[in-house]
Amino acid sequence: MRKWGPAVLSAVLAVMLSLAVTGPASASKKPRPKAPSKIVYFTFDDGPNSMNDPRLLRILAREQVPATFFVLGNLLAADRQRATELWLAGHAIGNHTWAHPDLTFLSPAAIHHEFAATQRLMGPGAGACMRPPYGATNSTVVDVARGLGLKQVLWTVDPQDYAHQNAAYLTSYISSRVHDKAIVLMHDGGGPRGATTSAVKQLIPILRARGYEFRTIPSCRVPLKGSATDAAKRKVRKPEPVVPDEPVPTPSAPAGMAP
Repeated sequence: MRKWGPAVLSAVLAVMLSLAVTGPASASKKPRPKAPSKIVYFTFDDGPNSMNDPRLLRILAREQVPATFFVLGNLLAADRQRATELWLAGHAIGNHTWAHPDLTFLSPAAIHHEFAATQRLMGPGAGACMRPPYGATNSTVVDVARGLGLKQVLWTVDPQDYAHQNAAYLTSYISSRVHDKAIVLMHDGGGPRGATTSAVKQLIPILRARGYEFRTIPSCRVPLKGSATDAAKRKVRKPEPVVPDEPVPTPSAPAGMAP
């Protein structure tokens, strides 16, 4: 029998050790990483609204869908805990001015007041973002907002639900125009929004089936952590009683406030 020299034996032992550690070449191949989900942002303007929000929030909570709410200061003044409740529920809160004016007609000082007065009432979950009413903006609006640390957020899909309170229409419009990183403009305030809420309920499974993931606008979301979160939880009121999630009749005629 032929004897192997020390060099050959060393080489064989090295190969065996390598296979023991790494396994065969076929086993070392890693599975392909899963393709990242497409993202969609649901946003709601003109709240808080005690008539429309409870049903909408139940649907979002049940489906574990976070959304971004752009609130009005004059409504928040009458319901100061609402913004904090939305934040603690996992949503993001943005500034939609105090009284919903067209900011392009206001002086810099007046624009500053619209944003600053609202931001003061938004609590610990106040996001660093704003949305100008009607989407009416210019360099002055952007500069004043930037001075307050607020980033402007507009939208890419607008079903004009303030004028079309028809759930089938809204569902069809949004689902046919949504795209990766789409910002969908809807309203929870400004009038009855039963059709908007029904459309949201229908859209969630449709978009999930297409591979969409629901997220909040990054600049609007304040993480839930630290002493501010603990203090907010202690102050928040008890949950409202749960009532059956029945469809809400909606008007056939346009109603409510524009974006």
